[in-house]
Amino acid sequence: SVPSVDSLPRHTHTSDLCGFPALIKAEPMCLGVVVKNTFICVVDDGEGPSPSLRAARAYKRSQSDGAVCPSYLETHGSDLWLGSSQVAAEVIEESLPSDDGEDSRIAGWTSALEMGGHEASAAVADIADHTATLAFEPLGCHVVQHALEVASSVGAQQIASQLHGLVTDAARSPYAHFVLEKVMYHLGANDAAFIAQELQGCVRNIALNIYGCGVVCRLLEFSAQQPLVSALVDEVLARDTAALCCHKFGHRVAMSIISNASEGQRSRIITALREGGLQRLARHRFAARVLEQALTQGSRAEARALAAELMAQAGSVVSLACHSFGVQVVRGLLELPGESKIALQYLQKAIRKLRKDKYGTMLISELGLQDPEVDVVGTFAVLGA
Repeated sequence: SVPSVDSLPRHTHTSDLCGFPALIKAEPMCLGVVVKNTFICVVDDGEGPSPSLRAARAYKRSQSDGAVCPSYLETHGSDLWLGSSQVAAEVIEESLPSDDGEDSRIAGWTSALEMGGHEASAAVADIADHTATLAFEPLGCHVVQHALEVASSVGAQQIASQLHGLVTDAARSPYAHFVLEKVMYHLGANDAAFIAQELQGCVRNIALNIYGCGVVCRLLEFSAQQPLVSALVDEVLARDTAALCCHKFGHRVAMSIISNASEGQRSRIITALREGGLQRLARHRFAARVLEQALTQGSRAEARALAAELMAQAGSVVSLACHSFGVQVVRGLLELPGESKIALQYLQKAIRKLRKDKYGTMLISELGLQDPEVDVVGTFAVLGA
C-alpha cells in the first residue's frame, strides 16, 4: 500500500521514494511537494517558494540575460556603482512580492522625471518628501537616484536633506548605499559633508561592510582632502591596518586610500604591508590587490622600496608569477620603469618553469616571452635548411 503524505517526515530524500511512484498523487488537494536540494519537501497548499529561492531563480534568469544579479552586487557592489542600480532593481524586483499601488506610483514618478519640465520638478519635490522610505526599497532607491540625476541643485539638496540622521543605516543598506553615492556624485563636497560627519565614530565598521565600503571609497574619490573625510581615514587606520588590507571588503578602502588620500595616510598603508611580510601578503587573495595598487599608485620612492624587498629573495619573482594572487603583484612590478627590466630577466631565465604552471603560462603569453633555447634551435634549423 502507498503511504499517505502525512505519514512521511517533512523532508524526505528522493532516493527514499523509489518504491512509491503514486505518492505525489496521493493527496493533491491537501499538501504540495517541492524538490529542494535533492530532498522532496512536503509543504502546505499555497506555500510558494521562499524569497531566497525566488532570488536564486531571478539570478539564473539575469545570468542568461546578461544582467547584474543581487548576489553579484553583494560581492562587487562598490565596483559597479553608478548605473548598476537600475539593473539591480530590475532583477531584485523579480524576486520580491509586488505591491501594485507602490509600483504604479513609482512608474508615475519615473514617467514624470523622463518628461522633464514642470512635471519633473513636481516629481522631484514629491520624491524628496518620501526619500527616507524610498531610499531603503529595491525600486524606490532607483527612482530617488533618477530624481537626483534630473533635479536642480535645490531639488537635489532637498532630497539629500531627507537622509540626515540616516547615513549609518543607509551605508549598510543594500539599496540606500547607492543613493548616498549618488548624492556625493551630484552634490558638491560641502553639501555632501553631512555623510562624512555622520560616519564619525563608526567608519571602521562601515569600511568593513559589504555595502558601506563603497560609500567610504566614494567619499575618498570625491572629497579626500576635506578635513572631515581626512579624519575618517585616520579613524579607519587607527586600528590594525594590515587586517584592513586582508579584509574581503576593507581592502577596497585601503586601495582607495592609496589612490586618493594624503601622502602620510598612504604611507601608513605601505608601512603596514611591509611590517606584515610582503611575501606572505603578496600571496593573499585581497592584500595582493592592495600591494599591486601600492606599486602602481604610490610614490616613486615607495614603489621602489616595495619592489626591492619583493625581489630581494632569490626566485621570489618566479614564485609569485606561479601563484594565483601573486601574479597580480608581478604585473604591478612590470609597470615600474626600472624594476620591470629586472623582473623580466628573472622571468626569462625561468621560462620553462613558468610554462609548467597555469598562471605562469598566462603571464609569459601576455608578455610575449619566448624560450631562448628554442629560438636558437629554430635559427640553426633555418640556417641548415
